[in-house]
Amino acid sequence: MSDVAAEGAFTAPRSRRVKDLIAVNFGNTLEWFDWTIYTIFAPYFALQFFPSADKSAALLAALAVFAAGFLTRPLGGFLFGLYADRVGRKKSLTLAMFITAGGSLVIAFAPTFATVGLAASILLLVARLAQGIAHGGEMGTSVTYLVERAPRHRRALYGSTSWMSVVLGTMIATVTGLLLNATLGRPALESWGWRIPFVLGGLLGFYGLYLRRKLTETDSFAKVQAQGAKTATGLGPLLRNWRGVAVVFGLSAGGSIMFYTWLIYSPTFAQISRGLDATSALTASLIAQAVFFVAIPIVGWLADRYGRRTFIILFGLGFIAATLQLDGLINNSFSGLLTAMICALLILACLFGVNTAVWAEVFPTSVRATGVSGPLSLATAIFGGTAPYVNTYLSQTGEHRLFLFYLMFVAGITLLTGLLTPETRDFDLDRPDTGRLSKSSASLNSR
Repeated sequence: MSDVAAEGAFTAPRSRRVKDLIAVNFGNTLEWFDWTIYTIFAPYFALQFFPSADKSAALLAALAVFAAGFLTRPLGGFLFGLYADRVGRKKSLTLAMFITAGGSLVIAFAPTFATVGLAASILLLVARLAQGIAHGGEMGTSVTYLVERAPRHRRALYGSTSWMSVVLGTMIATVTGLLLNATLGRPALESWGWRIPFVLGGLLGFYGLYLRRKLTETDSFAKVQAQGAKTATGLGPLLRNWRGVAVVFGLSAGGSIMFYTWLIYSPTFAQISRGLDATSALTASLIAQAVFFVAIPIVGWLADRYGRRTFIILFGLGFIAATLQLDGLINNSFSGLLTAMICALLILACLFGVNTAVWAEVFPTSVRATGVSGPLSLATAIFGGTAPYVNTYLSQTGEHRLFLFYLMFVAGITLLTGLLTPETRDFDLDRPDTGRLSKSSASLNSR
């Protein structure tokens, strides 16, 4: 047996498995802290990198860089997925953490436009592109790792912890925004205070890197290595599993656009478009995120008992029916944003409690990390990364309602995906690569 096989998930003590789950989710939390603080502090540092007489134009430029970070996510998803499928999930996760932490420190100490001119804007863009590559591989590989480490009857619950770590990262970023707003004030934040969260994220990211270096490999990957099988990676094996690719893309389309619209950007949108003050917006966001944090594992637990498809369908129908009403609740009041965010995030939890398990379950081990990371990062780049920019642009041109219909259309894509996808709860993660979405011929172990 190879060294990798010897590190299999269930050959290690349960305490080791718990430590590995914590290490993956701790790193994921820090990566999403780094990712979220950009949108929270963009209104403060936009003029530092994109000087303009119009603050809205500078903010749009900063959000365009945010969107540009998503352009490299599909590349990162494919490259990191290939790397994880060929040499292991552990090495892929460790490298992703290193790049993300380094990117945050680059932004933290980047010179301003007033100091070096256009080079400042370019440096910000390069740092975001690098982080985009890392994030493209991070989510898919971490999901693959968590689901492969889970007992068969707890895959949705274990996978949902990945989203809990994402929400925890955004909550910490939100708290950071609240504290800095309360202690420094806007002039100081615009001058230098915006750098603080990037320094914090970078330094904590390197601690996450230390934790990830101690990870053990998953049983599924270890079995492939132990059998001496050559890992099938690349475009060919992925195309043979095109059904799985379609499922991941369809679920990720709706999930990513709603995530970035309602959880990441709605507090900023409430400030710049509806006149809500920053403290009220961030406080409402923090409370709603706490509700979301609790709801996700509850859905995961229920999905392990009753299946995944029902919750995917509820997500699609919910946003098609409620998007216009939820947007109408957002005004210049704390209660309006809070109500809208809680309702939207409860609907989103229906998908986030199950999608990670489904992503992993529709692929065989040999292409699982690539199959999850590639379509996930591509859908996120197309729908999620552009959502704040499109929302802001259409709002400034008086066409915000078009964005709402766009949200409903993408929710329909995810609804259709759920209707066409078979129930995956009983799929065997270690089944042969047939290119089909079906249970193992071994008829699976009893649940």
